[in-house]
This record gives sequence, C-alpha cells and structure tokens, in this order.
Amino acid sequence: MGVKDQLIVDSTASSASSLTNCLSMSAVKCWCRRASGHVGLLTALIIYTVLGGTLFRNLEYPSEVSRLTELEWLVRAERSRLLTALAASNSSVATAEAVDQYEAAVQAAAQGGLLLPLSRGAPPNTLARWSYLQAIFFASTVLTTIGYGNITPYTVEGRLFCIMFALVGIPLTVSVMADLGSLLAGSLPEFPEPRGLQGSLTTAAIATSILLIYIAVGSFLFISWEEDWSFFEGFYFCFVTMTTIGFGDLVPSTPQYMLLCTFYILFGLSLTSTIIEVVRQQYSQSWRHLQALVETLSHLAMEHNPADMQADLRNVLAVVNINQDKNPKEWEQTVKQLSDKLNEQRGKPKVVQIIVYESSV
Repeated sequence: MGVKDQLIVDSTASSASSLTNCLSMSAVKCWCRRASGHVGLLTALIIYTVLGGTLFRNLEYPSEVSRLTELEWLVRAERSRLLTALAASNSSVATAEAVDQYEAAVQAAAQGGLLLPLSRGAPPNTLARWSYLQAIFFASTVLTTIGYGNITPYTVEGRLFCIMFALVGIPLTVSVMADLGSLLAGSLPEFPEPRGLQGSLTTAAIATSILLIYIAVGSFLFISWEEDWSFFEGFYFCFVTMTTIGFGDLVPSTPQYMLLCTFYILFGLSLTSTIIEVVRQQYSQSWRHLQALVETLSHLAMEHNPADMQADLRNVLAVVNINQDKNPKEWEQTVKQLSDKLNEQRGKPKVVQIIVYESSV
C-alpha cells in the first residue's frame, strides 16, 4: 500500500470516527433535551406546590392560632362556670344549663382542633394544623383533586387563593401525570397481544395486579410511618388515594413523611391512570366484539326466513369459533365483513313480479 493509499485509509477512518462521535453527541443531546422536558415539567409542579403550600400557611396559620386561643378561653370559662354551678347546687336548671354550655364549648373546641384536656398546658400555636409540611401536603391534595377534608381553608383570603391555585395548578398536574404516565407506559413490560375475550381479561388482570402490588408496597411504607395503622388500613388508604376517592377518614399525621407521601401519591396517580387506561381498552375491545355479534344476530332474526337463518347462523358460529391463532384485528374484520354482507342483503329491495294473462273470454 502506497503513501497515498495509506492517507486515504486514515482519512476515511478519521471521518468515520468523527461521524460516530457526532452521532453519539447528537443522541446524547436528544436524550438530554427529552429528559429536560420531563424534569422541567415535574420541577415546575414541585415549585408551584411548595409556593402554594407556603402561601396557604401564611394565610391560614395566624387565623387558626387566634381561633384556637379563643376556643381555649371559651372552654376554660365554661368549665369554671360549670364548677361554680355544681358547687352552689341551688338550682338544677342552672346546673343543667351550665352542663349544656360546657358540652357545646367542648364540641366546638374538638371541631376546631383543640386537644383536651387543657391541663396539658400546650400553647395553641403548637396545636395548629397549618404547619409548612401540612400546608404543602394540602396543596398537593388540591392539585390532585383528592381532597381528604381533614384540613381546609377557613379565611376568605385562603378560600379565594384556593380557587385561583386550583384553576392554574390542576391543568399543570394533569399534564405532569400524563407525561409520567407515558413514561410508565413505555417502561412497563409489553403485554402479549390479546386473543379473544380470554386474552383481554388476562391483560386486564395483569395490569390490575401491577396496581395492587404498588398499593401493597405503599401499605408497608405507611404502616412504618404511622405506628397506629394496620396493613389493611394502609392498603385502604392507598387505594382510596390512588383512585382519588379521598374519604378523609384515614390521613397521614406524621409531619416528617408528608413530602415522601406527596411523591408517592403523585407517582401512584400516574401509574393508576395508565393501568386504568389499559383495562379500559381491553373492556372496550371485548364490548365491540360482543356488540358486533349482537347486531349480526339481530339482523338475522328480523330480516331472514328460518332456512336462511340456519345457514347464516352457521357462518356466525364459524366466526365465534374462529381459530385462536388469528389476532383481534382479523377477528373484527371477519365480523365486519359478515355484518356488511347481511346489511347489503337487507338493503336490496324485494321484487314482486306480477304476470297478467289476457284472453278473449
């Protein structure tokens, strides 16, 4: 090989290496661009939730502390009045009235979140539920439309801000959940193509099992965070949360785990929406198959005589007992062809032939 040929080979190798490097750099840039889109959308939601929770806390915390202070004063005053009435014991009517007023004060305090007995000496500001972590958790329940109801805005300003916060944040949350759902759908193992009704039910069962496993994992997490929860209570809470039912009868109360709970809920809602869509598609596919058969049988019953019906029923049974090696698309195409054929026969006008004979008689 001459010097010129060696230079050509070296130049070709260098060009190929440069092209490979350019392609790898282009792939890395493309991946970074896609990842930045997903991460940026999620980061925007996190920042929006944290800012919203902070504003909720600033709007509601002072009002809650003031309300708890008033409730504490009311309970103490009514308790003192009750003790005075019991000590005097001059009138049963006055004692009964004092008992009623004290019970009303205790009920109002319980509804307002004031813990009893008051002899523990806890100041009202330590009993306030609008802490920063609780407020951020509340903001996440607003954006995900779960709404447990264990903590709600009380002031007019807080309620107005909740309306504006939800109007802007819910579409953003739906976008993030759709984005995460598409990523999860791509990362899930590819299900075998369903064949017939049994295949559709199998796919739906696999998808539902994945969701139940995720809920079970969350149950173990919550029973480690909440000491007084059982596994069933954790499973029940996760299911009610993932389906956005949100009764509010069970709500996490450990502040240091509120952020982890928020991320678990957000990721779980994306997974739940993906699984529900998979199950919906399988149900819809099975329903289309059944609907096509029902329409075909209806046409047979209304438009054909018994002899033709028996012949066409053989065709329908052949479609029902079609070889399982065929995929659903071929199944639907066969049913459609049969339905079109019946509709074509039904659309043909019936010809009545009248023959007139003339005679000289």
